[in-house]
Amino acid sequence: MTTLLQHADYGHLLPAAHGLLEEHTDQTTAHLIATGAAMEALAKKFGGDTQTWKVAGMLHDLDWDSLDKDYEAHCGGKLEELLQTIEAPAELLGDIRAHYQSKYGVEYPLDTELRKCLYCVDELTGFIIAVTLVRPSKKIADVEVRSVKKKLKDKGFAAQVDREQIGSCKELLDMELEELIEIALDAMKSVADDINL
Repeated sequence: MTTLLQHADYGHLLPAAHGLLEEHTDQTTAHLIATGAAMEALAKKFGGDTQTWKVAGMLHDLDWDSLDKDYEAHCGGKLEELLQTIEAPAELLGDIRAHYQSKYGVEYPLDTELRKCLYCVDELTGFIIAVTLVRPSKKIADVEVRSVKKKLKDKGFAAQVDREQIGSCKELLDMELEELIEIALDAMKSVADDINL
C-alpha cells in the first residue's frame, strides 16, 4: 500500500482554474472537467485535499488546445506561462508534468498519491468520454463499468489510449481496475451537465 506524502494545498486556485478553462480550452474542456471530478473523488479515497486534487486534474492538459497536437511542447513553456497568470505554485506545475511520464518522469517522478492518481486516471476519463459518445443516447448516465472494461479490451477502439497507463492503478495505487473505473465514472456522472454528456 502506498503512503500519502505531505503535499502543498492549492485548492484556493479553483476559481482561477475555472477561469483558465473558459479562456484557454475548447476541445479539451470536457476532458479537463471530467478529470478534475475524478481527481476530487480519488482525493476522498486517499485522504488528499479534494480541491487541490481537483485543480491538478482540471489543469493537467491546459496547454493542449494551443499546441496543435505538438506532443513535444506539451507541459512545457506554454503551460508554465498560463499557470504564472494565476500565481500557481511550482508544485502544481510539477504535479501536472508528472502525468507526462514519457517526457518528465525523471524530473517529476510519481512520488505522491496525487501524481499517481492523475497518471492513472488521465487516459481513463478520455476513454470514458469516447465510450459515452458511441452509445446511442450519447449520455454518460447509460455507461456502466462493465461496458468500459469491455471496450478497454477492444484494442481497435480508441486505439490511441494507453491502456497500460490506466492499468498501472494496480501497481501504483493498489487498486483494481474495476474500482478505478467505478470511481471515475461515478465522478463524471456527477458533472454530466458540465461536460455535455
